[in-house]
Order: sequence, then structure tokens, then C-alpha cells
Amino acid sequence: METLLLALPAVTDEKPEGGSPWGGLGGMLPFLLILFVMMLLMPLFSKKERTRQKRLQGIRKHDRVVTSGGMYGTVISFDEQTATLEVAKGLRVVFKRSSIYDIEKPAEGAPPQETPEKPAGAKG
Repeated sequence: METLLLALPAVTDEKPEGGSPWGGLGGMLPFLLILFVMMLLMPLFSKKERTRQKRLQGIRKHDRVVTSGGMYGTVISFDEQTATLEVAKGLRVVFKRSSIYDIEKPAEGAPPQETPEKPAGAKG
């Protein structure tokens, strides 16, 4: 019976050549780099969200708004959780207040702008 121990590598105290010059840190380097970049970018996102929240606190009737779904409307009424928007003449839709993405304030002293209506038979 022949021995199979000859096929196994010899156990030595020497380190194999071609290893990382940083030792065990080399394997963790990509993870640490990603963590560092995330920590740099987190304050940017939270600042943008805080600015948006401040604008939403200042919402008033007749403000022209855009929802997160891209729908434009004029604020008719609102409470802590919901906002009722008029998206077309006579068409009112209730949205969750947090779904309002942007507010377009009307000019000072100017009445809210309305979209011009086309005659019933007009094409275009």
C-alpha cells in the first residue's frame, strides 16, 4: 500500500510568497473603502431631506405642487397626514402629504395661475 501523504503540501512556518503587503488588512480594504465613502455621502442626503421637510412644513393653500409620481396640482386643503390637490378643473385628488415632492410658490400678490381651456371643438 502506498502512502498518499506525498501528495499533500508540506507544513512549514514560512509565509507563501505573493501575499498582501498589508497582511490581513488587504482583504478588508475594499469593505473599509466602501464604508468610508458611505460616511462621506450620508450627510449630503440627510441635508437634502431636511431642506425638503422644511419646505413641506410651509405648504399653504393655492401653492402649486408636484407629487413624487410627477402629478402637478394646486393645494386645496391639507392636514398633518394628507393634502387635497386639484389636478384639473373640478378634479380633486387626496394624496399623502409626504408624497409631495416639490412646491412652486405663486408670485407675490399674483392670483394662482390657471391653465387656459380649449374650446370644445378645438384640435391640438
